[in-house]
Amino acid sequence: MRLLPLAIILLSSACAAINRPPASVASLTAESNTLAARDRTLRDSVIARLVRRAERRGDRRLDVLLLSGGGQNGAYGAGFLRGWQRRSDASMPRFDLVSGISTGALQAPYALLGTRESLDTISALYERAATSIAPTFDWWFWIRRTGGIVNTERFDRTLAQAIDGDFRTELREAFADDRQIVFGTTDFDLGIGQLWSLGDELDSSEAGLRRARTLLKAATAIPAIFPPVVVDGHVHADGGVVENVLPVLGLADYRRLGEALNARGLRDVTVRLWVVLNVWSHADPRVMAPSKRGQMDARSTTLLFYLHQPSTLEKLDYLARAVSAEVPGLRLEMRVTAIPSEQSVAPGADKLFNRSFMQRLDSLGFVRAQSGNPWDVVPSAFVRPEAGRR
Repeated sequence: MRLLPLAIILLSSACAAINRPPASVASLTAESNTLAARDRTLRDSVIARLVRRAERRGDRRLDVLLLSGGGQNGAYGAGFLRGWQRRSDASMPRFDLVSGISTGALQAPYALLGTRESLDTISALYERAATSIAPTFDWWFWIRRTGGIVNTERFDRTLAQAIDGDFRTELREAFADDRQIVFGTTDFDLGIGQLWSLGDELDSSEAGLRRARTLLKAATAIPAIFPPVVVDGHVHADGGVVENVLPVLGLADYRRLGEALNARGLRDVTVRLWVVLNVWSHADPRVMAPSKRGQMDARSTTLLFYLHQPSTLEKLDYLARAVSAEVPGLRLEMRVTAIPSEQSVAPGADKLFNRSFMQRLDSLGFVRAQSGNPWDVVPSAFVRPEAGRR
């Protein structure tokens, strides 16, 4: 009987149950207009900063990096960025805007700085992920009621150590130069995505630092596995639920950008979109048993996620074509690299965090970036890529 109070103390000192402020559908819906206005303000701010970046650069180019989600598969992006930065020719540009979803949101600060040291740090973090960073299984999740099944203490500690000190100072210097990071979360209450500008959230105060960490944690919270995060009274989790690649600007936004650039006398500007897809574009092939409902249901969930990837890339390709054809004085180009789909059946690919598999992907990404053909063709959701073909 004496063990019961001790157990209660131990449970209460670990991950606490998640709570949210009182809300109703009516109160949440009433906030929709406010959030829509906030979204418009953020996108206008992105456009204004891109215009100032174009003025500073003077080479009639803007470089935008899009880092997808993918969990442990982010090791591919880490290796690719490292290899790209080390090229003696066609090396990685200094990005004006970096967007990130899920694991891509965590990569984004290091990619924005773009130094050898910062990119080595990404690979080192994935190297250590399985043993000292990744969340551990919470055997008491059914009592704690955190909304997830893992304990995130190790991840929280790493996040606190990473976004601080000299690294935080370097980021704020980049933000002061109008370079940007935008990442996404999913508002599970309203059923919409929400964009966040890390430069606007990460001010010099301790409150700003805590908020930036909270938002990055929310951006990476895989639903039903990681505990969700309450932000501004709403329940938020992984932005990959909405889209796994975050373009930030749509066609109407690029029209605004083109008009703003032309007003400053900047014409014939090329925006280069560089997409790093930290997943494969097609799920692994399987022989299905059509009479097994559970198997069909699980397969549907898998396909809904993976076939979303080529469809997203095709839409980006169409966006690039539309901007180039319809926005005067502006050209949009896109290049993409993705994990080869045959890696979906490699040992460790089906794990949440597997050190050997992450090492494999890091090396694969590095070699690909160093090769003579680092970029892929845009895949189709209706054609399976041949093994070894990109």
